[in-house]
Amino acid sequence: MIEILEGTHETINYGNSMGVRMFHNVDYEDYPEHWHTAIEIIMPVHEGYNVIVGEKKYCLKEGDILILNSGTLHALEAPPKGERIILQFSDYLLYSLREMETLLNLLPPVMFFSEEEDFQRLYSFIKRQMDAIVVEYDQEKTFFGAAIYARLIEIFIYIGRNAIWGDRKRKNVIIDNNPSKKKEYMESVMSACNYINQHYQEPLSLEEIADVSGFSRFHFTRIFKQCMNMTFYEYLNQKRISKAEELLSTTSQSVTEIAMNSGFSSISAFNRTFKSVKGCSPSVYRGKRDMEQ
Repeated sequence: MIEILEGTHETINYGNSMGVRMFHNVDYEDYPEHWHTAIEIIMPVHEGYNVIVGEKKYCLKEGDILILNSGTLHALEAPPKGERIILQFSDYLLYSLREMETLLNLLPPVMFFSEEEDFQRLYSFIKRQMDAIVVEYDQEKTFFGAAIYARLIEIFIYIGRNAIWGDRKRKNVIIDNNPSKKKEYMESVMSACNYINQHYQEPLSLEEIADVSGFSRFHFTRIFKQCMNMTFYEYLNQKRISKAEELLSTTSQSVTEIAMNSGFSSISAFNRTFKSVKGCSPSVYRGKRDMEQ
């Protein structure tokens, strides 16, 4: 199944312009730790399948669904016999949707769904969409690529509303118990996140983003923290560091150029922030990635 592996980095050859590939995988073959930029969805059809992420092993049963976010280092263990659906797709289309980019920044590395733990009926919804995606991919009817992405977008909208965004609403009392006020606050924070995603390379200030949201600096600071479980500056730095990681891995730009292109005002601020988030300097990070490849 893995065609191009350099170190731990898998380069996915989709073989089509859709940026989607799907396997009815029946191979009795284990795959070592690897990562890729695609989002991957694994769903056993017959027998189980093991996915190892870090020190945790997910022992999937028939019908279970595991979603691996892009960049997640993982290994796979297959049983002697069985079949599983493995769907890999580029997140490019999702990132082109403004609200979806904010959601993708909040997704955990791994999401596990099972019929036994069908909280908020997430599993039932995702399973129906996955079954429909399998049919579309196998039959290759007209517009099947668009139909598959439409289903994928529905999956992530549902996850965003019920597992990511919905979970934040349940855990945090957002200043006012009035439902209409809560909706207003959530939409304001989403607008602020979308603005940050588009302008993170610029010298953004808390006052500017608060103005975009329509609230005072003090009010916005409280709302953003409660909705996102992080401060405005933490979210902004997360976005900038994510861009820096991409540039360090895929370009030959100097560290100074990457700092500027990621929105940092100085190389010292970039080095300090990068090390606090990733645990090493940008140069060391690039060196490690070069060794992997």
